[in-house]
Amino acid sequence: MKNKININAKLEFIIVLLGALLLVFGTTILMGTMTSGFHLVDDHEFLKWTYEMERQNIPMMDILTKKVMADFGWRYEPLYYSARIFGCGLFGINLTVYFVMKALETVVSLVFLYYCGRLMGARKGYAALFSLISMVGYQSAVWWKLGPQESQCTALFSAGFFCMLKYLTARGGLSEAGVSEGKMGNTAGPLGFHKSRGKKGWMGASLLLFGAMVNYKESYIILVPFLMLYVLYYELQEEETITLQKIGQTIRARLGYLVCLGIIFLAPVAVIVTCVGTNNYGTVGLEAGVPLSVYADAISESLQGDLKWFKRFGMLFCAILLTYYDELKKLWKEMLLTIAFLLPQFIVFGRSGISERYILPSSIGFAFFFVLVITKWKPLSGRRRVVYVSGLLLLLAAHGRVCLREADYFRHRGEGVTAMLEAVNEMAGPDTKVLACFRPNEEGNLTINYWQKLHDFDQVYYWDQEKKVINRVCDSTLIYEEEFYKEESFEDMDIVVMYNRTDRHWVYDMSLDLTGFSEIPCGTLTIYVREGSVDQLVEPKVEGLKIHF
Repeated sequence: MKNKININAKLEFIIVLLGALLLVFGTTILMGTMTSGFHLVDDHEFLKWTYEMERQNIPMMDILTKKVMADFGWRYEPLYYSARIFGCGLFGINLTVYFVMKALETVVSLVFLYYCGRLMGARKGYAALFSLISMVGYQSAVWWKLGPQESQCTALFSAGFFCMLKYLTARGGLSEAGVSEGKMGNTAGPLGFHKSRGKKGWMGASLLLFGAMVNYKESYIILVPFLMLYVLYYELQEEETITLQKIGQTIRARLGYLVCLGIIFLAPVAVIVTCVGTNNYGTVGLEAGVPLSVYADAISESLQGDLKWFKRFGMLFCAILLTYYDELKKLWKEMLLTIAFLLPQFIVFGRSGISERYILPSSIGFAFFFVLVITKWKPLSGRRRVVYVSGLLLLLAAHGRVCLREADYFRHRGEGVTAMLEAVNEMAGPDTKVLACFRPNEEGNLTINYWQKLHDFDQVYYWDQEKKVINRVCDSTLIYEEEFYKEESFEDMDIVVMYNRTDRHWVYDMSLDLTGFSEIPCGTLTIYVREGSVDQLVEPKVEGLKIHF
């Protein structure tokens, strides 16, 4: 019997792993994101650090130390930058390697989220729905975008949560040790750590993973209070009446683990408050004096935008659940947990709104309640269960369509950018002057700057539409030597590159007179070449969008 269980468990793992691999790599390879190249956002970091290592001979550790130390005065993402700079040292600007790593991170998240669902009591199908609804949708941008940390953080969170659940379930819960009867069990060691059956290994692994997570991305720090509450919830979920005495006994029984989680939470918060500062995050977080209407407008816009399918189906799910109103009130513990997961995210992104990659980790909190909690809730039955589960499947289908459409646009945009960089490099001679019109996207300017420098070309200039100025300043947020601010004449520019109307993000009307230039469409970009300024025009072919539904 034991052998049969082991075989079934191995078969389940193989199916889940293969399913995740086929889903992620199938999407990224077939849609072309895996080989789409540069995108004028975040890519400049790979180019900059590779340029510094290869052309300026700056040691990798010097670059890493300088960046991490500077980050303590700007953001708090030490592990993110450490991993990114090490990656540049190993792979340079071979973006395909980074795309494969992103896909693998997504596979890890899908697999561990599935097994988290199983450990929380879900059947296989519902555990799969939990994992998929968490990761498929507008948030699928993290499958292929190379800048966002959400993919790494979600992998760390899901793996850490799995280890935490294994730690909590290793002994079958504190009730077996006598907590429900009002006394501590005899398996508790110092500070509430338990010695039985490898619990320390699962506990240590979870703390290590959560510790890495909070040093990758600030918005994942605020998941730790949810984790602490879940520890208490796990021990008290079967209790009909929860008293302060029972809460106190549970805290004492898990004191060591809760203290460690508290340190993992408070340490980065202390660094942010004392070193980084809470005003360095733009429109992220709460700010005194900002009217509540600003937050309401941003959230409302999000619910009409990338959260629209969560909103629409969430309303359906709530309407069904309200027909069980009296029974629904008994789920107050699960509702409290869900609020602890989601509310901090909505507060942090209350002004900027929640879209695309920022939907993570909120989508996990949504799926936790509406998939894991409700599908195993006994009152939900009959036709209402059929409608509810159908709603979950339709939500996944709607987000599946979104995933394919977003992947297609990302591929199209990247192919255009990469084709532009290569075409400009091929057309430009030693005396050719190239004008980049990407501002206010300074990352776009930095990408073309370092890409061309790595290809031994250093005649790129930058247009400031607001000031109507052309100079060598590729990032207006930095201070340059005086010679870089020298104004150049547009009449001396030979090649001009800019976004066109098909780009979603950075289109604006420029006051440049492009009469006498040949126009070369290049995906979401357009290249303009002054007639007679180059020996031969290069006209790259960029495949249009494939998804039109």
